[in-house]
Amino acid sequence: MQSSIPLFERKDSTRNQAPLPERMRPQSFETMVGQPHLLSKESSFQRWLQQGGSGNVLLYGPPGCGKTTLAQLIAKHLQKHLLVVNAVLSNLNDLRSRIQQASQDPQAILFIDEIHRFNKSQQDVLLPFCESGTIQLIGATTHNPAFYLIPPLLSRSYVFELHKLPPEAILQTLCLALQDEKHGLGASHIKVPEEILSDIARIADGDMRRALHLLEFLCLSAPIGSTLDPKQVASELKHWHASYNARETDHYDMISAYIKSIRGCDPDAATYWLARMLKGGEDPLFIARRLVILASEDVGLADSRGLLLAAAAYTACEKIGMPECAINLSHVTIFLALVPKSNSTNEALNAAYHLIAHEVPQAVPNALQQTPLHREDPYRYSHQFEANVSGQAYWNEAKPLYHLKPIGAEKSFEPLYRYRQQLREQIRKKQQHPS
Repeated sequence: MQSSIPLFERKDSTRNQAPLPERMRPQSFETMVGQPHLLSKESSFQRWLQQGGSGNVLLYGPPGCGKTTLAQLIAKHLQKHLLVVNAVLSNLNDLRSRIQQASQDPQAILFIDEIHRFNKSQQDVLLPFCESGTIQLIGATTHNPAFYLIPPLLSRSYVFELHKLPPEAILQTLCLALQDEKHGLGASHIKVPEEILSDIARIADGDMRRALHLLEFLCLSAPIGSTLDPKQVASELKHWHASYNARETDHYDMISAYIKSIRGCDPDAATYWLARMLKGGEDPLFIARRLVILASEDVGLADSRGLLLAAAAYTACEKIGMPECAINLSHVTIFLALVPKSNSTNEALNAAYHLIAHEVPQAVPNALQQTPLHREDPYRYSHQFEANVSGQAYWNEAKPLYHLKPIGAEKSFEPLYRYRQQLREQIRKKQQHPS
């Protein structure tokens, strides 16, 4: 189930039978495109490598950015070989077997792909071997290690982050694949116009593997020696949407960008991220829930209509569904991005939480209790007093938690809010000095 062949030592015959992304995999750091923050001579990665490359490494980055390639090149530079474990396909027994094999071979590096798929128990198994140096581990993950890997494993590893590949880096490799007759598509003598290559690089969205698969698909579908027709290819490319992983980092990163765009009053950016998520198959109810939260957290009293519209959009997503409810989500997205913003209600709640956590809890005043044993003070019915201010103390030690923000509709509350504060102060002074 797991590979025991050193990947960088595979025979050309085996390599030539592999898919194009595997055949075009860089065989040296010099031929690897992108990741200048890792590959430049001044980088911490290169310094670590030149100093012996000891210790455990976690490679973190999006799909198709070069994590496996980098692991292979590290092994090649250190004159070692990889013992490959895929966390998706492995169980605890497989992992223990590989650890034992790696611990008995000083020239082996244990490479765990998709290491975030291992549960806590599986990750715990690695700890004593990683700590003692019995094995050298390289783990690859598309998920943020801080969230998906246990802290002890993180503390025993160097983390190197790989970035999404820029279109120009992907375009460079696509051109090389078309020219390479030994490992690429050069033997087919198919000509691909630059506009098609640029479209592939754009659609790939930083994923080299995706770009090469798409190029191979288009070339294998065309006669040898032909030239691809941009119009026909454009029809094919409609089915290759920008990548979106609804269960992994895209799910969290794009909803974060979406919410922050609305909070930052940018309807264009917010609509773009909304469309990306919907096209990628995101659950519209998930988006609608976040809008309901945002309507109170970030718009709040500045325009309370936002909460009503967000709740209505949630109902539309629940009752109508896609694709029609996308229009409702767009409606509310743009509305919430345009209206004034106030987080005063959220700040007031957080201030109350802080007060509860750091001070002795206050008892309910006697006058406000439902059925006190002895009514020491009468309850004053607010509707019988000017501006509903009776002067009643509603808690034993008053602390300012809500701070009005004169923004949008919340500004209209300010005159009455200030007037009630004045009335309370006047009543308090009269109670202190009855004469």
